[in-house]
Amino acid sequence: MSASASPPMSGLPDGRKGRLLALGMTFVLLVLVASGASLLLNQYAEGQADLAEQQDILAHTQILVDTLPDLEKRARTASLQARGSTLLISETSQETALARLQQIVHDAALEGQALPTSMEPLPVSRTGAFERLGVRVSLTTSYAVLVRLLDALDHSTAPRLLVDDLRIDVSGNPQAIDETAEGRALDASFTILALRDPRSIAASTAPRP
Repeated sequence: MSASASPPMSGLPDGRKGRLLALGMTFVLLVLVASGASLLLNQYAEGQADLAEQQDILAHTQILVDTLPDLEKRARTASLQARGSTLLISETSQETALARLQQIVHDAALEGQALPTSMEPLPVSRTGAFERLGVRVSLTTSYAVLVRLLDALDHSTAPRLLVDDLRIDVSGNPQAIDETAEGRALDASFTILALRDPRSIAASTAPRP
């Protein structure tokens, strides 16, 4: 008994049509692979650009922080050489001096279009013969505005101000650096310091015999 013939299996066409179809499928596959590779390369390039921007911002911030000790030393030297000049806060009491310092910082922030969210006066300490007054400032602003404000405060000479303990809060927000590069807001805090000579104030306000 002979076995019955099974129907031929379907598949790619033979001959020229089969070769053309195979070439077409290969071309489509190559296009898909090339598109995927191009997308990956673009994502890699964007990631490298973001990393470079992040490193640039952090470098600028570190430079600013690194200059603080030198700025404080220069201001202290200038104050010693110009005792009683406008380099020092010349208010008659610690309370009015702290209020004056807060007003100076507030005015500089408003002029630079940065509104502080808080300003906290710090305890007065002694630096040699001088009183060291401080105000802790917190604000939410763009990186560019923050840099301009710190620069304006650093160049103040009536009285001379020092910027200390600068902190930029990026905790819990891995996109904060990218947002900063795009001009979006970030949280920052810093301390503004000024010097006061209570001896010269006492001498200038003492009654003359």
